[in-house]
Amino acid sequence: MAETYVEINLSALSHNARVLTEKYNDYDYLIGVVKADAYGHGYEAAKALHRGGVGYFAVSSMEEAARFREVLPDVPLLMLQPIELERLNEAYEMKLTLAIGDREYLHRFIVLSKNYYFKVHLQVDTGFNRLGFKDRSELGAAFDALTAAGHTVEGVYQHFATAGIFDPHFDEQVRRFSELVSALDLKKIEMVHMGSGVSLLGHEKIPLANCARMGMVMYGYNVSPSSYGGGLKNRLRTLRDRYFQKKYRLSPIIRDVELDLIPAMTLKSRVIALKKVRKGEYVGYDCLYRADEDITVAVLPVGYNNGIGQKNLGRMVEIGGRLYPVIGAVGMNMSIVKVDETVKVYDEAILLGGRITLGMFSRSADMTLAEALLSVGKNNERIYIDSEGEKIWR
Repeated sequence: MAETYVEINLSALSHNARVLTEKYNDYDYLIGVVKADAYGHGYEAAKALHRGGVGYFAVSSMEEAARFREVLPDVPLLMLQPIELERLNEAYEMKLTLAIGDREYLHRFIVLSKNYYFKVHLQVDTGFNRLGFKDRSELGAAFDALTAAGHTVEGVYQHFATAGIFDPHFDEQVRRFSELVSALDLKKIEMVHMGSGVSLLGHEKIPLANCARMGMVMYGYNVSPSSYGGGLKNRLRTLRDRYFQKKYRLSPIIRDVELDLIPAMTLKSRVIALKKVRKGEYVGYDCLYRADEDITVAVLPVGYNNGIGQKNLGRMVEIGGRLYPVIGAVGMNMSIVKVDETVKVYDEAILLGGRITLGMFSRSADMTLAEALLSVGKNNERIYIDSEGEKIWR
């Protein structure tokens, strides 16, 4: 058993899936995004999400698709990025739904896929400038060409560049999407999806869309915009948002969405040593911390090799239900924590989960929420907790 590991609660994932599918049942489809090894949770997570009611999934690479198919062989699976067309046979055998977003790729696909039948989603670029058709006539021609070649255009979708809280870009992308897909007969297209969990929670349902993609929110994190609270700084933020809402006539923002979500990932380690440090002595690399009194420190076998990042911007660790500060520089394989006399060698330490929220963790490491999950989940051994409370190593 590793001294530092990630614990994944499969029951929490199934619970989150049920909460989301029940609350947002005005959508015909909710797509669970499980790219990047299911945001670091591993593909056992996909199975748990499917048990909770998520019936359609999406990944970004053929390698991810292969690992997904090991746990869910027959569930619909969308490739969010174009695949290498030389791998069409693999894609066909894995029953993948493919994404097509430009004219040249479309023409090569039609030539090379003569012996196959695929479901396809057309990508539309409404202002992200990454992937997708930007021309209305090209989009319409793509639908006609795919249909004539015997393929089914099952969906059409785009990706939001911003959360649309105080900028006009979100609404401009909605307008542009509507303009582009007017080239299509949407009655013939089963799935129209535009955004992620942030837009799902933070905005009213876009009438044109009957489908939404979910990422972070499935794993237990409420990504809806929150109210700023009191204080002068927060009142100024509120006034700023209202100003931009009025200036740009922005669509309404839904704040403080109540969702009974349970974070599924916990990063655990344990105390391997305790040491007394005298007033005036330095701790760790580069002598970044100097004790201003006699203190006790605990050594944890966890460092940036475990994906927690090298920065320490007020990082905290939970030991025995109490929060303690990480002091000094984070090492490759060890961190040092200022503790009290209640902490003992071999005590469990929680770096993410419990009282350490993902927001706290990501801010202390100077990472985004998704980056923090991926870094931790992919750099540590995993234990899965099943519905019976049993632990399964992966």
